[in-house]
Amino acid sequence: MLLQKPIASAILVFAVLLFGGVALSRLSIELMPDVAEPTLLVRTDYAGAPASDVELRINEPLEGVLSGVRGVQAVRSLARQGQGLVFLTFNWGTDMDIAFLNVREKLDQVRFFLPEEADRPQLIYTSASDQPIAILAVTLKGVEQPTIEQQLALKRLNEQVLSRRFEQQPGIAQAIIVGAIEPEVHIRFKPALIERYGISLSAIQQAVQDANVFTASGELRDGWYRYAIKVESRINRLDDIRAIPVISLASGRVLKLEEIADVELAREDPVSFAHLNGQNVQNILIKKEYGANTVTVFETVQQTLSELRSQYPDVELTVVKEEATYIENSIFNLLQTLFLGSILAFLVLFLFLNDARTPFTIGISIPVSIFLTFLAMFGLNIQLNIISLSGLTLGIGLLLDNSIVVLENINRYRKQGVPLLEAARKGTREIALPVTASTFTTISVFFPLLFLGGFEGAFFRDLAATLSISLVSSLLVALFILPVFAVQFSQSRTPKGLFAAISSILERIIEAYERGLTTLLRRPWPVVVGTVLLVAGAVFTFSIISKEVIPPSEPKEITYHITLSGNTALRSTDEAAKKIQTFVQDRLNTNRSVLSIGGYTDASSPASIVNEALNKFTLSVNVSGFDDARMADRLIRSYVATFADWSLEEVENQTFTTSSSNSDAPIQFSIVGKNRALSEKVAEAFENYLKGRFADVRLQKKYPQTIQSYQIRFLPDQLFLFELTEQEVITYLESLSRGTFITDWNQQDEQVAIRLLSDAGTSVDPEQMVLELKNKRIPLYRVASVVPVTEPEQLERTDQTAVLTFASSLSFVDWWWRKADIRAAVQEFVSETGYEVRVSGSALQTIALLQEMGLLLLISIILIYLILAIQYENLKYPFIIILAIPLAWIGSFFAMAILGVSLNALSFMGLLILTGIAVNDAILKVDFMRRYLSETGNLDEAIRQAGIHRFRPVVMTSATTILGLIPMLIPYGDGYIFRQSLAVALMGGMLTSTLLTLYVIPIVFKWLEKDKTRASVPNATLP
Repeated sequence: MLLQKPIASAILVFAVLLFGGVALSRLSIELMPDVAEPTLLVRTDYAGAPASDVELRINEPLEGVLSGVRGVQAVRSLARQGQGLVFLTFNWGTDMDIAFLNVREKLDQVRFFLPEEADRPQLIYTSASDQPIAILAVTLKGVEQPTIEQQLALKRLNEQVLSRRFEQQPGIAQAIIVGAIEPEVHIRFKPALIERYGISLSAIQQAVQDANVFTASGELRDGWYRYAIKVESRINRLDDIRAIPVISLASGRVLKLEEIADVELAREDPVSFAHLNGQNVQNILIKKEYGANTVTVFETVQQTLSELRSQYPDVELTVVKEEATYIENSIFNLLQTLFLGSILAFLVLFLFLNDARTPFTIGISIPVSIFLTFLAMFGLNIQLNIISLSGLTLGIGLLLDNSIVVLENINRYRKQGVPLLEAARKGTREIALPVTASTFTTISVFFPLLFLGGFEGAFFRDLAATLSISLVSSLLVALFILPVFAVQFSQSRTPKGLFAAISSILERIIEAYERGLTTLLRRPWPVVVGTVLLVAGAVFTFSIISKEVIPPSEPKEITYHITLSGNTALRSTDEAAKKIQTFVQDRLNTNRSVLSIGGYTDASSPASIVNEALNKFTLSVNVSGFDDARMADRLIRSYVATFADWSLEEVENQTFTTSSSNSDAPIQFSIVGKNRALSEKVAEAFENYLKGRFADVRLQKKYPQTIQSYQIRFLPDQLFLFELTEQEVITYLESLSRGTFITDWNQQDEQVAIRLLSDAGTSVDPEQMVLELKNKRIPLYRVASVVPVTEPEQLERTDQTAVLTFASSLSFVDWWWRKADIRAAVQEFVSETGYEVRVSGSALQTIALLQEMGLLLLISIILIYLILAIQYENLKYPFIIILAIPLAWIGSFFAMAILGVSLNALSFMGLLILTGIAVNDAILKVDFMRRYLSETGNLDEAIRQAGIHRFRPVVMTSATTILGLIPMLIPYGDGYIFRQSLAVALMGGMLTSTLLTLYVIPIVFKWLEKDKTRASVPNATLP
């Protein structure tokens, strides 16, 4: 129909380009697909409780109940002082909204089994929105050392103006302030005076609380009218607190608070800090709404920043970190490679076609297919990210394949003298089935993703969708649009000038190939032996190339979690962060940004909750490339190594990280048992046992930090003797240290804590502490036993069992080659000692992912075989075609080893796509040989004619695919590591697939079809 309506075809092409362009401008842009591990975190605060109590009274009951929630795959928990964390990992594909409700229901049931002193368990969901898209630094211009008043003023500006302005903008969910100081009223009582007047600390607390009443107390009725009564606080300023009456003396005078205590506005103990290049700053963490476009949201942030800078000229607003620029540059660079790849693939057509018009006829396939894909992506709500866009870039050469094959078949009919219109109709109809089969065999490799799910399904879904849509689009263009353009723009096929020279060269290449193939068909053993050697080499290469989940991108910054000793206060952590910042800046001698954030910064992010504490801080240093990163890394590690009680953990520059745990060692061993002191001895024995099998193996505790604490047990008889109660002693002890919280004072929409402290200079060491109560000086040890104890900072449990985990010095390579030996050693140790030892680590996770990917490849191959078997109604021809797949993998493994590319999720995607397209050339050759043999019965002639007629389209399709990928290899711009991994695997495989398919497939075809050979029919031709 369309052959007779060229105008309709042209209008259809124009419409696709127009609407596809509009869709492209409106696509959401992200760096990677939103692949969040299906994990929920249950956080329970239990103030003051040691880790052992948190484990026993919080984590164990929660684990027992929550492990029965539908879809829970694994339960892991961490207990630390004052806080319990339970991580629930669900099966991939679980509806997390339903899972959230199920867990919430279980938490409501278990609440009554938890201690009354514990807070209500908080349920936190892991998502891509957990991490801030930008970090802003807020300082006062020209002020290096701000006073407390200036810091408080800046904090109020951040809370009441800046953060609210950001949160009012579309796409922004939260603006979290880090490093701000909080005001606090300190009432420092004088022990001698309160003893003189016989005032108890509880009486002071009650007096302040009574003065801070703000409530509705009812209403008055007066006939037909009624009036509301509202009791307001008597505290409006500090002088009001000082004037609070405490008791009435015998003389009739009222004793005010200021007479027995000093009242001052001070700084609350900080819970976080932030430094930028050694200067104290207040950070604002900008978080986007779920599903919002990072690039668009950051543009909104920049616009808001411009407005705020003009409105508050005395405040310095600096963007310290942001993701949008990297994302935008990565996508732009990939679009550039898409454009350059299209040009290179298009130029190939001029080398193989005999006139100047035909390449433009075929070239229409690229823009139409790409823009039709953009239109479908917009309709299916698929983001424009590195993965989805890579699907398009990888398929650039493939978009031309169908058009090339259709056009070659049309031209073959024209050479036989068939009229142009009839040649287009016959040529398209005849080749429609093979090109459709080859297209859907390529697409079929992605079909198993729907069943496997998991990380692979979530990660590759966008790529599979875009590549599949673009291939279907190219098929539609080749079968319906191309024949129309071929009829309208075709000209004489007699080559002239440069085209004649190129055509002559190609003819000589085809003749040389024909002679070489004839020789190898008579003596096939060189090809067979060479192929076997290549396969053996590829297997060895596969075993030695590095393997990982995601390749590390070129670093723009390096980040570390640095942990000090367990009892370190935040002020000491603050000073340590300043020192290492100064050290790094002095030694690197460059004007680079160095940011440190410590303490508790973000209670809504599981990753922050796990990695933050008062003795921990995060250090981020800007770097430029791998060499600079290695130099900075050596410098930072050398500095940290000078402190025996410091530990350092590098935050991997990964796009996807699990939120439930820190980065695991390649191989780690967990000793099962609640008696962790015994587990340490078992680990020592196990380490010695391993050294007998593996030289120089070492085990290091995963959570080595400990904390010093005191166990205080009151002596009831002694308390009675001194006329004291336990609560009086506890209140006094609190007043000597951090102070006793009384109430919150609402000052101009700001909650200010009021705390009662002692101004006595008594030691806060419980063993040396003296109580000044009841007109007596009583050493604490007289009324209570004080025992110092050392406890682990964190206690771990997995699968409802207490464990003590040790990271080993064994590497991924050790696990790859000696996995059986390691498991055997563990099993033998368990059998001999009776203690349970579990093996885990990132190496096992990577191997498991590779196994899943291998299963995906196997299912894809079987699916391709079934499709071909249905098409040909034969099991032999699909087998011949499937042989092209291992021939393609040979080049992929060699290319990855030569160029230093690891086997990762992205290079595996190249292998998966290669599995689908490697059979395309084989389909063309086998289909031609099969039909020619069926018509003529001449096996040798069938192979020879297939070589002559299919050499050009086979080489053309391979050349367009390979050249279309060349721009992806260029190590330039942000995100090149990701596209390079994809391209190397695919290009290497296409090279070997094309070369070996031209020779191996005909040889195998001849071996399997010898019984069908009969006398040659000289005049027979393939229809």
